[in-house]
Amino acid sequence: MAYKLNFREVVYALSEALDLVGIDDIYHGKRVAFMAAECAIAAGYDDEFVNELIYIGMLHDCGVSTTDMHKNLVTKLEWKDEQYHCDRGQMLMKKTALFKTYADTIYYHHTHWQDLRDLPVDEKVKIQANLIYLVDRVDALRAQIQLPLNEMKAEIYRIVFEHKDTFFAENLIESFMHASERASFWFFLEDDALEEYLHEWTAKGSVTEVSYDQLREIAIMFADIVDTKSPFTAQHSFGVASLSLYFGKKLDLDEHRLEILELSALLHDLGKLRIDDAILNKPGQLNMDEKLAMNRHGFDSDMILRKIKGFKEIAYLASLHHETLDGEGYPYRLKGEDIPLEARIIAVSDIFQALIQSRPYREAMSAENAYNILSEMADEGKLDRDLIALMRENLSEVYRRASVPERSLMSL
Repeated sequence: MAYKLNFREVVYALSEALDLVGIDDIYHGKRVAFMAAECAIAAGYDDEFVNELIYIGMLHDCGVSTTDMHKNLVTKLEWKDEQYHCDRGQMLMKKTALFKTYADTIYYHHTHWQDLRDLPVDEKVKIQANLIYLVDRVDALRAQIQLPLNEMKAEIYRIVFEHKDTFFAENLIESFMHASERASFWFFLEDDALEEYLHEWTAKGSVTEVSYDQLREIAIMFADIVDTKSPFTAQHSFGVASLSLYFGKKLDLDEHRLEILELSALLHDLGKLRIDDAILNKPGQLNMDEKLAMNRHGFDSDMILRKIKGFKEIAYLASLHHETLDGEGYPYRLKGEDIPLEARIIAVSDIFQALIQSRPYREAMSAENAYNILSEMADEGKLDRDLIALMRENLSEVYRRASVPERSLMSL
């Protein structure tokens, strides 16, 4: 079926997820989007060009999943491995029809102007990529230069001009200087003002029909970003979605409920982007603070996805995969019938898929051993007994579905 969505809301919500990788600084993509747009306006570009820059700015770091990579990108003017996230970002964009047109701009957004200007690349891509690079580095410099505003501006200008016609095109630097002359340019980089600016922009977006396949491609893209965060979670979201869909079909859910189930399962761990790599990959037991950071990821998934009108049910279901029927789960401590069937399915699928993957603190389990653990949890009143019985009857197929790689997901 078709879904009526404001595409600007979708991009804004996804930028929320990407910016969570910064943990304590969760506005980088939005600041880049704002600065790029204001520079383009100052240069006299039309609304279409400006709106594209806002989309690209908010999504430009889609190739970044780990906190270590994010830290390097915002604390250094250059970094030897920075092209990796551009390569990965281009790959993710190319696989997603609604974002495909931005793929090359993402690929070149850390390419020095002295190299980019002579490449056989569309001129529009060159301009947008180099402008994103310029304001991206301005935002990194803001994080590095701890001085009062006027002194910080002077130092940023000095560094930017040092790289005129090497890193950045001269005319784009001029546009940046013109846009940033106003004090309001810098005030809008503050969290509250930035949110207001982008909320006004989002509200001006029109509602259009998006097919389920298009929406699913976006969900797959972000599942891929989440699963790349740790070497121990590769393909986890895809396996959870595949197994959830299998259970849903066995239980004769209608087409619409199956679509909602699959999208919720693909996006269930979106909030994990906010968790520090060191916590996700810790080989030992988590302390209380680390557990709290880990346990909020369902809540963060909910907060991100509910920003999209029409996604409230998906947001809610995605957030409930650690709730248990006995009321001892998190983040909402729901109990019994308050937990929808779709959420119960995702919870069972999530646990089973995690158990058959290796983790920093244990090796991957066999299907039988994983089933035994879930069966015990059902006996303790934590998981749905009917789902566990269905798992028992179809254990070999359950294992196959939970092990599915992304490339096979489309055919299931």
